[in-house]
Amino acid sequence: MGTIIGGLTIESRIWRAALMQLSRDISQLREQLESELNINVEFHVPGHILAPEFQGIRTGTFRKADRHLKIQVSVPVHPPEDPYACAVKAMREAIGAVVPWSQRRHIAFDPEPFLSLLAQLESKGRPMFSGA
Repeated sequence: MGTIIGGLTIESRIWRAALMQLSRDISQLREQLESELNINVEFHVPGHILAPEFQGIRTGTFRKADRHLKIQVSVPVHPPEDPYACAVKAMREAIGAVVPWSQRRHIAFDPEPFLSLLAQLESKGRPMFSGA
C-alpha cells in the first residue's frame, strides 16, 4: 500500500493518520496473503499543493517481470467520519477492479485472499481519526 499526499492540510492529516494505521495493519496480516499477482493500492490524498487528476479508482502500471499491478485510489478532500473504514472499502473496490482487468489480459487472479484480509480489517474496527 502506498500514499501520495498533495500537501499537508487539516483534512490530509486526518487521511494520513488513517492510511498510516491501515498500512501498519496490512503489514501485520500480509504474511497470510498468497497470490499470483502482486497488488499495490496507492491512495492519492488532495492537499494544498496537489490534487489527484482523477476521481475514484483506476488501474495503474503493470510490471510483467514481477507481476506487480498498481491500483490508484483518489480520496475526497473532506474525510468522512471514519476515514479508516472508507479506505478499507476503497481497497475492496480496488481489488474488485482487478478482476475485469485480469480477465481482459488473461492473467490469473483470485481476489479471495485479498478479500479475506480486508474482512479481517473490517471486523477489527478502528478508533476515530481527528488528525495527527
